[in-house]
Amino acid sequence: MTYFYIALVFVASFLSGCADTAGSHQLIGSPMSSSQADRFSDLVITVKADKHVTLNQTDTDRMTKLIVADIKTTSPKRFKTINTGVPGSTTLNASVAIKNYDEGSAFARFMMIGLGQMHIDAEVTLADSLSNEKMARYEVNKTFAWHGFYGALTDIKDTEVGFCKAVADSIIGKD
Repeated sequence: MTYFYIALVFVASFLSGCADTAGSHQLIGSPMSSSQADRFSDLVITVKADKHVTLNQTDTDRMTKLIVADIKTTSPKRFKTINTGVPGSTTLNASVAIKNYDEGSAFARFMMIGLGQMHIDAEVTLADSLSNEKMARYEVNKTFAWHGFYGALTDIKDTEVGFCKAVADSIIGKD
C-alpha cells in the first residue's frame, strides 16, 4: 500500500508541472493604444537570437510556430493574416530577440530544486512595418526549476511552450 501512495505522489507531481505554463511579460515604456492596435490587421513575427545565443533555424522556426499557434488559439480574430503575404500599411512587425537561452542541467534539476534551471529571456518589439515606428516593447521571461524526475525529464522545448505563450500574450496585448 505504501508503494501505491509513493507512485500516486510521483504521478501527481509529474502531471502538475509548470514547464508549459506561460512565462511573464513586462511592458517596457508606454503601451500601444487600442486605436493604434486596431490599425493592424496583419502580423509578421520574426524570432532571432542575439549573437551570443546559440540557436539554429529549426529552433527559431519552432518558436515562431508556437507563437502563431498561441495567438490563433487565444485571439483567433485579432489578425487576418500572420506571416503571410507582403507587409503593408496594416502590418504589425513583432520582432522577438532572444537574449538568453539556457538549457540548464537535467542531472542538477533531478538532484535539487533550483539547480540546473532553464531560462529563456527575450525582448519583443512591436513596430509599424512601413514606418518602423516602435509601438511597444516587452521583456519576456520563462524559468523552469522543478526537481526530481519531472525536472530531469523536462527539456528546453517544454519550457519554450510557456515562453511562447508569454510572447503571444505580449503581442495581442493580454495582461
